[in-house]
Order: sequence, then C-alpha cells, then structure tokens
Amino acid sequence: DNLYVVPGTGGISGGNVLFLVTDEGVLVVDNKFNYSYPDIMAQLRKVTDKEISYMLNTHHHYDHAGSNADFLADGIPILAHRNVRTNVLRDNRNAPEGAPRILYDKSATVVIGGQEVSAHYFGRGHTSGDSIIHFPALRTVHTGDLVLWGPRPDGSILSPFFDYDNGGSAAEWTATLDGLLTLDFDTAIPGHGPILRKADIRIFRNKLDQFMTRIKVLIDKGVGRDRIAAELDIADLDWPKPPGRVESVYDELTR
Repeated sequence: DNLYVVPGTGGISGGNVLFLVTDEGVLVVDNKFNYSYPDIMAQLRKVTDKEISYMLNTHHHYDHAGSNADFLADGIPILAHRNVRTNVLRDNRNAPEGAPRILYDKSATVVIGGQEVSAHYFGRGHTSGDSIIHFPALRTVHTGDLVLWGPRPDGSILSPFFDYDNGGSAAEWTATLDGLLTLDFDTAIPGHGPILRKADIRIFRNKLDQFMTRIKVLIDKGVGRDRIAAELDIADLDWPKPPGRVESVYDELTR
C-alpha cells in the first residue's frame, strides 16, 4: 500500500519511477527526463506530503536519471553504482551536476521507515552500472533497463539495448539476470513497461539467452559480420533488431 509506480513505457514517457512512502520520508527510484522534476513532484503530492529522503538511480540514462540535478539541488542524496557517476560525467547528454554523490560497488542498503531497501550490482548488461533495487519486505524489485517489456506508445516493441558506449555487454547480460533471479521477490517493475512477476523475468532471461545462442551458432558456422543480421531468425522472440544492433553483438562476441 505504500509503494507507487509512475509508469514509463519508453519514448516520451521515460522510465518507470517508484515512490516508497514511509512515516520517515519518501524513497524514490529514478526520475525520468531533465524536464520531469515538476511532474514527478506533482505525482508525489497526490499520495503524500512527506519530503523525499533518498533518490536511487538504476542507471545513468537521460530517461531515468535526467532530473538528478534538480533533486540534488534540493539537497536530496542520490545513490547509484560507481559506474553511473563515471558514465554521467562522460556522457554529453547528462549535465555533470547530475552525477550521483553516494556510490557503491557491489551492494548498499538504505533504511527508511523501518524498511530496508537494497541496491545490488550483478554485472554488466544494458550499461556498466545497472542496479537492481530490492524491497525485501515488499518482495519487489525495480530492474531498471535490465528488463524491458511490451510495446512503446508508438507501437514499436521494447527490446534489450546494448549500450556499448557506456560499458554495456550482450555477452554478460544473461549472467547478470541470473544474479537478479537469486533475489527473493514476487513482483518486478521493469525499466519500461507493466508490472511483472518473477516468472516474466525468467521469460525475458530465456529470450535473451536464445538471442545470444542463435548469434553464436551462426558465428560458429562461419557467417560473417556482413551477413549476420540477415541470417539471424528471431521473429519468434518479437524483438525487432536493426542490423546495426546485431552487428554490434557480433563485434563483441568476435573481439
């Protein structure tokens, strides 16, 4: 009853935002775009008059951490994986004043209103700094863009994006999801898309494993970079991939 989702399906709606409302204040996960601060605060005021005590970033992308600078200016501490700060400072789309200032390497826990909220780093995937945010008492996780689900508002389908410029890895992503699945949870909030169950996370993980296995099989058969996208059959996965995305995975696997 005290956990709220501000939905995000991708595109202009940004990523899913979470509010954990307690008697001691509010913990927020992610904050959409650099213009989203007023709307997020308006949404928060619909459910509580408590102030924000903590902000957590699942990763650094502008549709998830774009309003960091506004919340930092309000004196709200922002916690993220160490690589998120590195990526913010390097990425021209993010102002350096939005870099998080509380960093962790493997895991970190915030206690608010008597509840523990933990951030876990299980390895590379979407980027080099993806956090899983775990609410143990509520048996819920926020996955950030390590999990995406369903259509965008324009009808296109959400699928894994390997941000190689910011340390992402298609080759390591499945193992990272295996780490996520070791956590005790029933409900999952993806980076974009509807509320999911743990079984849905396994489906996403297995689809990603199939995607990678099929590319590896083609590489083992001697299919070259110039033919890999054309030869790859992933219609059943319902993850349309432009040729350049498939070629980038080929490059990673053959480096």
